[in-house]
Amino acid sequence: QSKLEALFISSLKDSVHSVRQASITHLKEIADTFGSQWTVEHLLPKLVEQYSQSAGYANRMTTLHVLPQVTGVMTPEQIVQYIVPLLVKATKDTVPNVRFCACRTISWMMENHNLGAQAVNGTIKPALMELEHDSDIDVQYYAQRAIQLCNA
Repeated sequence: QSKLEALFISSLKDSVHSVRQASITHLKEIADTFGSQWTVEHLLPKLVEQYSQSAGYANRMTTLHVLPQVTGVMTPEQIVQYIVPLLVKATKDTVPNVRFCACRTISWMMENHNLGAQAVNGTIKPALMELEHDSDIDVQYYAQRAIQLCNA
C-alpha cells in the first residue's frame, strides 16, 4: 500500500498533464480497493499536504480534481470534516483557475453527496458568496452555479 501510495502521490505532481490525469483516474480505484479508513488516514493527509506545499497552481488544480475521485468511499461527515475545509481554502486562492475549479468541485460534491445543511449554509455558501463579485468572470459564474445548488 505504501509503495502504491508514494507512486501515485508523486504522479500527481508530474509535469505532464496526462500522467496527472491518469493518476487521478486510478486513485478512485485505489480508494475503492483500500477503503474508507485507508483513504481518510493515509491518502487524504498526503493530498492536503500536497495542496498546501504546492508552489505551482497546476498541482493545486490536480489536488482539487482528485478529491471527487476518493469521496466514493467516504461518509458525508468525513467529506465535511476533511474535504470541505480544503475546498473553502481553494476558493481563496490567488489563481482564478484554482478558485473556479474549487467552485466546480464544490458543485460536484453537493450534487453527489448529502453534506448537510450546517456545512452548506455555515461553511460552503459563505465562501461561495465571497466569489460572487470576484475579479474573474468565470469564477463568478461557477460560484453562482454552486450557490444555486446551496439554495436548492
